[in-house]
Amino acid sequence: MAPILRRAACLVAAVLLFHAGAPLAAQDVTLQSRDGGLTLHGTMLGYDGEFYRVDTIYGELLLDAQGVVCSGPGCPNLSTYVAEFTIAGSAPIGGALMPALLAAYARERGYDLHARTPEAGDGHVFSLVDPDEGRTAARITVTLSTSDAGLVALMDGSADMALSYHPFSDEAVRSRVIALDGFVPVVAPSSDAESIALADLADVLAGEITDWSALRGTEAAINLHARDDAAGQQQALEAALLGQSGRSFATSAERHDSDAALLDAVGRDPHALAVTVFSRMEGVRALALAGACGLSQSASARAIKDEDYPLTVPLYLHYPARPLPLMARRFLEFLATDSAQAAVRRAGLVDQAPQTVPLAAQGRRLANAIAAAGDEVDLEDLQRMVTLMEGSSRLTITFRFKRGASRLDAQSRGNVDALARAIEAGRYDDRTLTLVGFTDGAGPADVNLRLASERAEAVRRAILAAAPFLDHRRAALETAAFGEAMPLACDDTEWGRRANRRVEVWLR
Repeated sequence: MAPILRRAACLVAAVLLFHAGAPLAAQDVTLQSRDGGLTLHGTMLGYDGEFYRVDTIYGELLLDAQGVVCSGPGCPNLSTYVAEFTIAGSAPIGGALMPALLAAYARERGYDLHARTPEAGDGHVFSLVDPDEGRTAARITVTLSTSDAGLVALMDGSADMALSYHPFSDEAVRSRVIALDGFVPVVAPSSDAESIALADLADVLAGEITDWSALRGTEAAINLHARDDAAGQQQALEAALLGQSGRSFATSAERHDSDAALLDAVGRDPHALAVTVFSRMEGVRALALAGACGLSQSASARAIKDEDYPLTVPLYLHYPARPLPLMARRFLEFLATDSAQAAVRRAGLVDQAPQTVPLAAQGRRLANAIAAAGDEVDLEDLQRMVTLMEGSSRLTITFRFKRGASRLDAQSRGNVDALARAIEAGRYDDRTLTLVGFTDGAGPADVNLRLASERAEAVRRAILAAAPFLDHRRAALETAAFGEAMPLACDDTEWGRRANRRVEVWLR
C-alpha cells in the first residue's frame, strides 16, 4: 500500500475544492500507471483535457491522463473530448475584445473559429474546430452583461472567467490586466471648453460645481450626463474620482443605459459634460486634464499605456485559483503574447505591448522638468538626468505603487511579468535597461531621492524574481533615481502626486 501512496502523490496535481473540467456521469474506473506499478480504483468525476479527477479512498485526486491507462464504464473518450469554459462579465469590455482575442487564439493554435448564438439562453458560443478533421476541440461560451454579474457567476461556479472594471481581492481568485482604457471628460464639438482640472472634474461629478462660469467658461448650467449605476465603468469612475472623499455622484445627472446614448446626448448639447472611456468617444471632443501649476495631460494610447495619463483604467480578467481545463489555461497564457496585444488594438482598446519613445519625442517632458521642478532640484540634477537620457529611449512600461504601500498596483504587477518575459526571450539582448525612480515634490528633496532609489531597486528585485533565467551578460538591468526632477502632473491633487511617483524604464 505504501508504494501505491507514494506513486499517487507524484501524480496528484491538486486536491480540488471546486469543480474542474467537464463533468462526467459518476461511474467506476480503474486507473493503472503505464509501467503497471500503480493501480487505483475510484469514481470518475471529470476530465479537463489533461487530468482525470477521481474520487478514491485517498480522497479526491487529479491524475495526469497521459501517465495512466483508464478502464471501466466511467472512462471518457479522449478522442472526442471537447474542452468547455465560460467567460462572463462586462459587455463594454468583452463586446469587441473577446471575439478578437478568441479569433487570434484560434489562429495561434491552428483552429478555425465558429461562432453562433443559441436560440435559448444568453451569450455567444465560440467553437475551436480542427480544419483537417472537422473535430471541435473547445467550446467557449461568452455571456456579457455587467462587471458585477460576471463576478457573481465566477464565485458561484457558473463562469470560469469574469471580465470586470474592478480589481478583486479573494484568495480563491486570480486576476490579470488584459487591456487598458481611460476615463476622459468630454463635451460637444461646439463647446468652448478646452481643459478641466481633476479636482474641478470631481466637484462637477459630485454636484458641487454646476455652472460653466466656475470653470472659467461662459455662464451656463452644466448639463451632466452619466451611465446608469449598474454599468461597471460608472462604478469604477465613481470609485476613482469620488471614492477617496466619500462623496456620491450628482443626483442631477441625466443617466443613460448605453455609451451610444450618452455620447449622442453630449454631442448635441454645447453645455453638456460627461466622462466616457477613451475607447468610446464618437461624436464628442475630449478635454485635457489640467493642473494649477500649468501642467496638463491629454488622453492618448501612449499616455494610457505608460500611466502618465492619471485616469488610466485597467481592464481585468478574473479566474479561479482552482485548476482550469487545459484549453482555458492555454488561453490565459496566450493573453501575454504579441498576437493577443494586436487583437486588443484591433478591438479599439489600449494594449500593453512595450513601445520605445526616443528622446526627441520627449521635449514636453523635459520642458516640464525645467519649468515645474521644485526649488530643491538644481541644474546639476537636471544635467545628470539629461546625460543619462541621451542615447536612451523610454519604454512605455511604468511602475507605480499602491497608495501608502510598497506593493505595486495591478497594472504594474502585469508590467513586471511582461518585462521579465521579454528580457528572458532575448528582446533586449546587448542592451541596458535602467529603472529610473521619480517622486512627487512633497517633502525634502534628499528624502524623495532616497525613496525614488528604493522604489527603483524594489522594481529591479521584482523583475529578477520573475525572470530566474535572465542572463546578465546578455541584458543589463540597472537603477537610477532623480527624485522630484521630472514631474508629469501638479502636486496639488492626490492624482497628480500619484502620477509623479513612478519608476520608468529607459533603454540604451
